[in-house]
Amino acid sequence: MDFGVVMRRPRLAAAVACFLAGVLVLGLALVTRTTPQIAPDPPLEAVEAAPPRDAAVATEGDAPRELVVYVTGAVPHPDVYRLPPGARVKDAVIAAGGMNPDAAAEQLNLAETLSDAAHVHVPSVAETADLGSAAPAASAASAAGAGLLDLNRATAADLEELPGIGKTLAERIVARRTEAGPYTAVEGLREVTGIGAKLYSQIEPLVTVGP
Repeated sequence: MDFGVVMRRPRLAAAVACFLAGVLVLGLALVTRTTPQIAPDPPLEAVEAAPPRDAAVATEGDAPRELVVYVTGAVPHPDVYRLPPGARVKDAVIAAGGMNPDAAAEQLNLAETLSDAAHVHVPSVAETADLGSAAPAASAASAAGAGLLDLNRATAADLEELPGIGKTLAERIVARRTEAGPYTAVEGLREVTGIGAKLYSQIEPLVTVGP
C-alpha cells in the first residue's frame, strides 16, 4: 500500500484507520477468549476451618474402659479381676473360678450388668440360712401351734425346728446356756454368734424363757 497516496486522501486515510482499529479489537477479543480464566480466591469467611489435630485423640479417649471388679464369697479364687465393658455378674463369677458347691446361687442375679469398682459377693448356704425357706416356715408354724419353745429347756434338736436355725446355731444356743448360765430373757439370743437382727426377729415370737 502506498502510504503517501493514503496520506494525501483524508477519506482513504480514515477508512484505513478504521480497518486497522477493527483488526486490533478483533485480535484482542480472540486473545481474551483463548486465555484461561483464573478464579478469584474465595473470601476468608468461606474457607472451612480444618478440624484440630487433637480431634482423633479425643475420639480415642472416649472409648469405654475395662471394669475392675472385686469378687468374694463362695468362689474358688476370690480376688480383684479386670473385665471388658458390659460384663455381667456371671462373667465375674466365672473369672473367679465359678461357684463352690455350698454357694447359694439363687441369691445372685447373674444377668445384672456390672459397673466399675463393683463388689460381687457370692453367699454360701450358711450365710443365707437366716432368710428361711418354705420348709422351716412350716416347722415354725408347728412350733407355734404346740406352744413357745423354752430356751432353757430345749435341746439342740428342738432348736433346729426354728426357722433359720441349723445344727451349728442350735449347738451355739445350747453352749451359750451352758457357759453363761440360763437365759434370763429372749434377747439373750442376740449374744449368740450368727444370730443377727433379721434372724432374731423371725424366732423371737416362737421362744420364751422359763425358770
